[in-house]
Amino acid sequence: MPPYAVNGDLKDQISVGKQYLKNRFHADKFIVYFQSYTNTYGPVSVLKDKIRIALEDKDVVGISVSTRPDCLQRDVLDFLQDISRDTYVNLEIGAESVYDKTLIWMNRCHTVEDTLKALSVLDEYSFDVTAHIILGSPTETREEMLAMTQEINRWNIRFLKLHHLQVIRGARLEKEYLKNPFHLFEYREYLDVVTEFISRIKTEIIFQRLFAESPGSWLLAPIWKKRTTEIMMDIQKTMGDKNLWQACQL
Repeated sequence: MPPYAVNGDLKDQISVGKQYLKNRFHADKFIVYFQSYTNTYGPVSVLKDKIRIALEDKDVVGISVSTRPDCLQRDVLDFLQDISRDTYVNLEIGAESVYDKTLIWMNRCHTVEDTLKALSVLDEYSFDVTAHIILGSPTETREEMLAMTQEINRWNIRFLKLHHLQVIRGARLEKEYLKNPFHLFEYREYLDVVTEFISRIKTEIIFQRLFAESPGSWLLAPIWKKRTTEIMMDIQKTMGDKNLWQACQL
């Protein structure tokens, strides 16, 4: 739930979200995900207020905060450390790539060195850390994408989220893609790459996501026309067909 782009009352948003998840998954406890925008960039007082509101709900048992490598503030991290004594805390960091050439192409405005510095700072804290990585940038070869695993395996992280590159309508990337189309993963191609990627990641790292999901009305490309469960089943089947499992190619 984005803390700096909330339309209406946060308590109401949490209530609506809880009811949806209860109906769909029969869930009774929840982690509030502060996802959109860079949550550690704004004033710490704003983030603190949002988190305190969320934790007032008796069914909320954890907080997940998404941010960038170049936007970690000590007062925010200290605050998250304090609340982690009583509730679950996960900090998600958008590394996206281990290659500066890719970060420049993405206009991320942070560097690989920023990521490494952020991870070094996070070593001082006890809450869980998730890293985000995007696969499929035209700046990287298949071999370079897979080679990212060597660097990621050196990171002290608990979770990893993978996303395949998508072109979203209205984003700057849409204009570039329409003007100079670049290669995006075909479905079977991604199954091949992501399964090889998984096989090279140490077992201490838990995958939280294996592909990106964007609403069809927003997505320009690639169009796979696959449901989430179908993609997951195809990833599992591909790993079985190739006799792969996590960490088998370390």
